[in-house]
Amino acid sequence: MSQALAIVAFTLVVRLLLLPFGMKSSLQMQNNKMALQRLKPELEALKIQYKGEPMKLQQQTMAFYKKHNIQFFSKGLLANMASQGVFGFGMFQALQSMALQSKFLWIANIAKPDILLTFVVSVLTFTAMLAMPGGAEQSSLLLALIPAVISAIVLISLPSAIGVYWATSSLVTLGQNLTLHGFATNKAKVNI
Repeated sequence: MSQALAIVAFTLVVRLLLLPFGMKSSLQMQNNKMALQRLKPELEALKIQYKGEPMKLQQQTMAFYKKHNIQFFSKGLLANMASQGVFGFGMFQALQSMALQSKFLWIANIAKPDILLTFVVSVLTFTAMLAMPGGAEQSSLLLALIPAVISAIVLISLPSAIGVYWATSSLVTLGQNLTLHGFATNKAKVNI
């Protein structure tokens, strides 16, 4: 089996094992978004009520979030970020130190950078970020663009093997986010 296919297979296996953490944190983000939309009038009333008192507004807003079980940094989110970070850093380190030499798709040698792969990874990263809960809003376009630009800057000079890992990981993230949107859409239809 080629080195690139081994990278894809290993990435898929590990990301699928980590999927419960990712789905749990993404679902929490989706629930937060829906709750904030539903509670927006009450939040606006708090802003008006404590307009001249920023510290009091912050305290009341935090109490409001706690009352309605809105958690921006839950244990599930932190566990997901930590597991993804450790796995990503480990893969990055491993792929940098390996003797790579195989071909993959159009890439002649995965040990060398590939501009087309860099572009594909950037588009996948951007799309996965847009598909995140709350990602389709206009204010989030910049937040989705930043990781895509970072991926292009990083991958342009690194071995394509890292790009293969990144693309596979971004595809899993995109699939996870699209699945979550399907659940959220069905849940919204049931609640109507």
